[in-house]
Amino acid sequence: MLFVKGLQQLNSNGLVDIGNLAAWEVSSAKQGCDIEQIRDDSALTFWQSDGQQPHYLVIRFTKCVNIERISMFLNYSVDESYTPDKLSVLAGTGEHDLIEVTTKEFLEPVGWQHIEFENVSNSGFLKCYMIKIKFISNHQNGKDCHVRAVKIMSPAMMNSISSADDTNGDCVGFTSKKLLSECLIR
Repeated sequence: MLFVKGLQQLNSNGLVDIGNLAAWEVSSAKQGCDIEQIRDDSALTFWQSDGQQPHYLVIRFTKCVNIERISMFLNYSVDESYTPDKLSVLAGTGEHDLIEVTTKEFLEPVGWQHIEFENVSNSGFLKCYMIKIKFISNHQNGKDCHVRAVKIMSPAMMNSISSADDTNGDCVGFTSKKLLSECLIR
């Protein structure tokens, strides 16, 4: 219930998950607890790392995107020592120029945790091609981590050139009139 309410709140804030536009990679994974489980929209499944810390998620986009926040579903009451307590977010155009843009610490989190980028730029968005989320440490000095869901949230851009019968109006990331006009053709 907490999972679904959090998703509804994100959507009501005018944000849309653009994670489906990216290629995802993990540093390691236990069998059956891979990247698919982090993207399946279920609070019952999770990615579990399997190896030396720090663990990481890499999210690569084919174009520069505006990211308002990264939202993660963590559940300390179930995962205990597998729950991350400190992470850092790096961003750039590729592996060669990643810079740390923020760090976040959690204290026994249960529910959606948000990493916002309002202080990163004047626009309030993180603009990048690639994000690397490093899980630096876990609660109770745990070795591997559980992450139940990750959403890469971007503002839902309303189509400024919409036709009278266009009810979709959720072109993500297109800012030029040319690209906005072509995003409806399929």
